Amino acid sequence: MNRGQGRRTRPRVRPRVPLRPAGLAAVLGAAVLSAAMLAPASALAAGGAATSTSTSTPMPNVIAAPGKAVLAQPPPKLPSSARVLGGAPESQVLDLDVALAGQNPSGLAEMVQGVSTPGSPEYRHYLSAAQYATAFGPLPSEVAQVTSALEAEGLTVGAPAPGSNLLPVSGTAAAVSAAFATPLVSVQTSTVPRALVNTAPPQLPAAVAGAVTGVVGLNGLLRERSMLVPGRSGASGPGGSGGSGGLGAAPGAGSGAAAGAPNRSRALAHAPTPQACPAAQQQAYGGSYTSTQLASVFGLDQLFAQGRVGVGQTIAVVEFEQYLSSDFQSFEACYGLTSPIRNIPIDGGPPPGPGTGEAALDVEVASFNAPAASLLVYEAPNNNDAQSIDLFNRIASDDAAQVVTTSWGNCEQFIQATDPAYLGLENGIFQRMAVQGQTMIAASGDTGSEDCYPSNSSTGLAVDDPGSQPDVVSAGGTSLPDLSAGSQTVWNDCQGRTILCAQGLDPSAPPRPGAGGGGLSVVWPRPSYQSAGLNPNATRAVPDISYPSDPSAGGVVAFYDHTWTSFGGTSVAAPTNAGLFADTNQGCSSRLGLVAPALYAAGPGGPDYTDITSGNNDFTDSQLGTYPARVGYDEASGLGTPVDQNLAITLQGGDGCPSVAAVSPNTGPLGGSGAITVFGGGLANATSVTFGAAGPGRIVSQTVNSISVVPPTASVPMCVDVTVANPQGVSAASPADHYGFGGDLDCGDGYRFVASDGGIFDFGSAGFFGSAGSLSLNAPVVGIANTPSTNGYWLVASDGGIFTYGDAPYLGSMGGRHLNAPIVGMAATPDGGGYWLVASDGGIFSFGDARFYGSTGSIRLNSPVVGMAASAKGAGYWLVASDGGIFSYGSAGFFGSAGSIRLNQPVVGMAAMPDDGGYWLVAADGGIFSYGDAPFFGSTGGIRLNKPIVGMASA
Repeated sequence: MNRGQGRRTRPRVRPRVPLRPAGLAAVLGAAVLSAAMLAPASALAAGGAATSTSTSTPMPNVIAAPGKAVLAQPPPKLPSSARVLGGAPESQVLDLDVALAGQNPSGLAEMVQGVSTPGSPEYRHYLSAAQYATAFGPLPSEVAQVTSALEAEGLTVGAPAPGSNLLPVSGTAAAVSAAFATPLVSVQTSTVPRALVNTAPPQLPAAVAGAVTGVVGLNGLLRERSMLVPGRSGASGPGGSGGSGGLGAAPGAGSGAAAGAPNRSRALAHAPTPQACPAAQQQAYGGSYTSTQLASVFGLDQLFAQGRVGVGQTIAVVEFEQYLSSDFQSFEACYGLTSPIRNIPIDGGPPPGPGTGEAALDVEVASFNAPAASLLVYEAPNNNDAQSIDLFNRIASDDAAQVVTTSWGNCEQFIQATDPAYLGLENGIFQRMAVQGQTMIAASGDTGSEDCYPSNSSTGLAVDDPGSQPDVVSAGGTSLPDLSAGSQTVWNDCQGRTILCAQGLDPSAPPRPGAGGGGLSVVWPRPSYQSAGLNPNATRAVPDISYPSDPSAGGVVAFYDHTWTSFGGTSVAAPTNAGLFADTNQGCSSRLGLVAPALYAAGPGGPDYTDITSGNNDFTDSQLGTYPARVGYDEASGLGTPVDQNLAITLQGGDGCPSVAAVSPNTGPLGGSGAITVFGGGLANATSVTFGAAGPGRIVSQTVNSISVVPPTASVPMCVDVTVANPQGVSAASPADHYGFGGDLDCGDGYRFVASDGGIFDFGSAGFFGSAGSLSLNAPVVGIANTPSTNGYWLVASDGGIFTYGDAPYLGSMGGRHLNAPIVGMAATPDGGGYWLVASDGGIFSFGDARFYGSTGSIRLNSPVVGMAASAKGAGYWLVASDGGIFSYGSAGFFGSAGSIRLNQPVVGMAAMPDDGGYWLVAADGGIFSYGDAPFFGSTGGIRLNKPIVGMASA
């Protein structure tokens, strides 16, 4: 059993309707890695010629060693500045990936086309990570065969991530060189002080060569490049208040609107768009703006007014440097945010420190633009090609994020010349993301149409990878001279200047000049979503959309290295639009996935984009302005900049997926109430309004932004989420939709802990109703559960004795009965008419109307069960073990665990979100672990306790 995930079953892959081939761009999947298959796009795309030529490295004529076969993977082409320093140190340990062929790459390409194309019968019918593994991952026999062969060569081989085609392999430089029959040398270039590269194509045992499509990790020249342009630095900002790494969620997020937006009700005005603090406002001058100002320019504040704030969504942020948690907390405190954030190190992670500002900018911009979303920051070192591949592969294997953003990349032609296998490996991972419904967005680059210029000073036309990949959305850059979307032009600090500007030698230009990346790929044919009418070329054109990126005319204020700083670069565009996509996903039955086809179906022109018609992105002034902005799509600005509130609704369909921004009034009697009003978005076609366990209400009237509804009758006082359903989905539960039956109940946000002596600790809005702290106990208290109204709770002792407080009724106990194992926790049913007790062996005892859904009583456990939480639907529960492992039963979903984390103190309890979208774990020292959409409100991790924490309950 996987102790990190409990007893989970693998879904079956439902039969798929055969689709027509998706074209060469889609066929280039994870298994297609040879140099021949990554030939110039001019050779791939029938009916047209590429405007640029390929620089791919030709395969050398290598004779295979006895018993081995040569992989079609040429060694890196060394730049002219390279100097060989000597052989690689023989004892240096290398971590590599051996890419396996996997199953059915052409079928994967067809599925990408089907799930991403509006109108297709397969549109947005995504696979889970487990379904993907079954349909397209490598066969166990393939893994075993290659593993055995590589181990026989003296290498150490690990297990691939679920569904991954990458087999982790390690060994000393001497062992790797011998195993793959390729010399390894250390080189130095003008941009890389020392790197290890292979000088011949790798070779593998002939018996398994057909199952292997490439080896990654032999090229240390390929490093990810940040798309950040720093602006001015200002004064220090407020101290952070996020606590424990800043885990949390925006208080009241989505329950209000900014002043001045049209069609706003008074009921929406009490919780506006997050406002910048004075320190951030003071830094916003000379062409840089606060996130609050930009939200107003592009209509994001109107989405916030409708409650569309990314509730239940997770954004994966790609980083090759760290950020300071104190910087993030200061930004959050400034804007009144407490976004859940968690760092996931890959291959050991990057060095500690504040970095260059890229990571700080990315996480802060994403957190503002989707204030209720969770952030997962995947952090890898930046020393070779395997590390970035490992990072992207982990995001796809985890399948925990609906949206992925990267502000890092490299010139497509530079990669093709030095590491052509890398492009194919990336493509296979991005195809996996697409069929799993993950939206991937990348910055387009900061040197205009000459993306290789920072790598090798080339002034030739080139675009940036991964934005040029067909399954990735590319985000370009504009200039915003004033707070009007119509004032935008293409960002190009060097337009009309000589190449001295690009070299930073023009005293009249900015010291760090830049331009929005864009142009034509030399690798990928034109995807089907780019019609010949928009893009008459034979190849993929980028960018797809744009956003202000000029640090002196459209920069954004962020908090970096203890100081307020303005930043520009297309690094701003990627996480900003990632936030928009997360907000758009909220409440929808199907998430956006590969959204590019839908973006092009919505435009160009019309109400969804601001068309950019002025400027070009000829950064070095050597291309005669090849890509000028014009009416409609262009390679300088794409479709334009999104009009956020319009594009989001178009992508959702109908009048939008339902969202709830406010309920007025938000309390009422148990029965006989008059109509109340629900405010939000996507409400004109609502089919039902449900008041939690109390059931559906009666709709009286409705518009796009409001519904008049008569609440049902509740049997007991309770706090519920008011959720709205329409043909596009069901509104995501949030603090904004709370309603209390039976008077002015405490329906806020928070949780409470109980200690072993029965003492109670309240956080957030959780109220105190009594404790056993002053009682002499026969057995220590081990758990707590709340009543539906949150105006009461039960405590349970290890002998099964029950203590009731507030409006909690007594429904039975195990006190005085013989137990095989001590009681360790409890949970209550949603209506308060029952509860469960759980023993350390996972045995379950049910009282009142609590039903049995399963237990671990007959399973051998690595660590004892220490707590439980009930599903809000009342049809399931979670158990948690002391190592943080989670076991899910009934309707309870899995959102993650601490089973693989080294803990300072053992986990002792858990509590679930009222929307069933997440849960918290608590350790004995009061440290908190948040999963899914569970926010952070505080902890006792730094407090000296009289007794250890033994349980928790949400409020």
